[in-house]
Amino acid sequence: MSTGDFRLPGAWRCADPREGACRPVEVEYADLTRGLDRLAAAAGTGPLAVPAAAHVKVLNTLVEESAFRTDVLPAGDGRDVRSMAVRPGAAGTWRELVAQVGHAMSAMPPASAPRDGSSPRADLALFAADAAALGASPAASRYGLCVGAGEHTLTLHAADGLGAAGLDRLAAMYRRVLEAMAAAPDGDAVTAVLPDGERDAVLRRWAVGRTVTREPADVLELFRNQAARTPEAPAVRAAGRTLSYRELDEASTRLAHHLLARGARPEVPVGVSLRRGPELLPTLLGVWKCGAPYLPLDADLPVPRLRLMMAAAGCTLVVTRSEHLPLLGPFDQGEYVLMDRDRAEIDAAGLTPVDVPVGPTHLAYVIYTSGSTGAPKGVMVHHGGLANYVLWTALEYAARGTGGSPHFSSIGFDLGVPSLFAPLVVGQRVDLLPDPLDAADLGAHLVDGAPYSFIKMTPGHLNLLSTDLEPEEAHGLAGLVIAAGDAFPVELAQRWGELTGPGGTPVATEYGPTEITVGNSGQVITRLPADGLVPLGLPIPNTAMYVLDDHLEPVPDGVPGEVYVGGAGVARGYLGAPALTAERFVPDPYGASGARLYRTGDRGRWRQGHLEFMGRTDHQVKIRGYRVEPGEIRAALLRYPEVAEAVVIAYPSPSGAQRLAAFVVPAPGTALDPLRVRAELAGDLPEYMVPADFRTVDEIPLTANGKVDTRALRTRL
Repeated sequence: MSTGDFRLPGAWRCADPREGACRPVEVEYADLTRGLDRLAAAAGTGPLAVPAAAHVKVLNTLVEESAFRTDVLPAGDGRDVRSMAVRPGAAGTWRELVAQVGHAMSAMPPASAPRDGSSPRADLALFAADAAALGASPAASRYGLCVGAGEHTLTLHAADGLGAAGLDRLAAMYRRVLEAMAAAPDGDAVTAVLPDGERDAVLRRWAVGRTVTREPADVLELFRNQAARTPEAPAVRAAGRTLSYRELDEASTRLAHHLLARGARPEVPVGVSLRRGPELLPTLLGVWKCGAPYLPLDADLPVPRLRLMMAAAGCTLVVTRSEHLPLLGPFDQGEYVLMDRDRAEIDAAGLTPVDVPVGPTHLAYVIYTSGSTGAPKGVMVHHGGLANYVLWTALEYAARGTGGSPHFSSIGFDLGVPSLFAPLVVGQRVDLLPDPLDAADLGAHLVDGAPYSFIKMTPGHLNLLSTDLEPEEAHGLAGLVIAAGDAFPVELAQRWGELTGPGGTPVATEYGPTEITVGNSGQVITRLPADGLVPLGLPIPNTAMYVLDDHLEPVPDGVPGEVYVGGAGVARGYLGAPALTAERFVPDPYGASGARLYRTGDRGRWRQGHLEFMGRTDHQVKIRGYRVEPGEIRAALLRYPEVAEAVVIAYPSPSGAQRLAAFVVPAPGTALDPLRVRAELAGDLPEYMVPADFRTVDEIPLTANGKVDTRALRTRL
């Protein structure tokens, strides 16, 4: 069994060590003796295994690992510290858990060597078989939490790891676990035992967005209604040409007739391989008017990937232009609709209204994302989820002005969905910026079209703007700027606020994987933590967001877990991949009958109603047996004033073991000494978290969609 040391969650430890030490707290359980003795007998163990099992259950609630070690001080001279390895998740009942702990206690090896040193380990815990021995043991002072067993009493001591509030929360958890154990030996040992009130907070008050009754309309119908209200208002501006709402509606109707005549129908994706030009939005709306979903095919993607997507989605139609044919290649399974070659035929198709009925569960688009296996996954997004999200962005984003929104990301990147459609449901304009677009020119284009109602971008783009724009340009850029799609450092949000000045363009965060229909949480940033990453925001209406363990049980406030999202935006699953769909889209134990949750693979934790992003579960690496999140190291690097930006990645050493590398951009006007920064970092982080390699770079390379290009960074090692 591979196990790591139990460690108290960082959020439960005191930031100021002077506030950590506090009075011991006693957990009395004399009234539970009869039930606990019955449990020990049923498990075939001695009585000490019962409070030790309660200790293990509480620790298990605070740790991400399914198996871990906790130190034990057996009865004796107070020096013989032992190490107990447990896997509490394997025990379904209290009887099984007590039996497992009793067996583990009978075969405990000595604690590992590092604990023999004199320096405190404020994140570790110790269970003592004799509470009286704690005071005399030189080992006890080296632990953040010590729990001593007495006569029907557990005594909890905090050295310099926990404050009084944390210790009281733990004491309440121990008491509740003991009550549950005494009540039923074969009772449920899997359900999380949380401090009073926290279960309701993390499953309802914090985790569930407000319920809003939406009008039964999809985004296409919302656009049609707006076109009827403001037919001559500008709807799209691209390549020096502006289309009114009437012209956009008519162009999409003509194309819909053309596609219907060639077999377009509901649930069968129509490929769209067009750059950001006047034909893009008429095409997307025209596909919807056929009742079909669109499949974005970014012309900048590698040819094999494009062809794989077309085949996997079962496309029989692809809308594109002649210049893209060499890229797309022969299309044996269907036909191309060429917007240049077929123009006369499309224009002659007529303007008879197209009415193909679709419901909220019908597909709106299929969008491919990267897969951990190397093969892309086609996410099936339905109209109901898209309408719920777009209506929210119309109220929260587009309502902040009248200038509409610019779109400058790939149509294969769902971050740009609100920029394409939210303006069109409220009578505003979509600006399609030149394609391709050099990132260095982004600021100039945005200033030229400002002021916008909102601009949505990645934190990488926001970082570029924060260095490219003058204060007066940033101040009036938009009613709101949203940074989404990647980790959002607090330092960047602060820098943007300083650039825009009082009353300037505010910044918001938004979070959501593609599988939840673009976004399921977000909010305008008004207050920031001291460092680290910007919190993920509040769930949008009709969605939910939980932090759960491997058993889908909620974790306490301040404890990391995996983020699960649910509600109206949850996609139908992955196209043609039922097994993967079943793995990632799981029944929602906290929602209505038939509801599902999507396992995001993101780590997060609640902090008093704020959900903090802590990186990806699949980005975590094991360094010499320790679980490490590179984002935590990056946050530590950004606290140094001479560091403007940093990225930490893992890579294999010649021996095959994982190593950490840090790429650091020096702050302007500073002389960054990587060796000194590395040495100082060793004072903030455990030795195994200090990167083995430090490289200074002029800038962090970005992909076309504004995310960190880790592949390019690895080539520099």
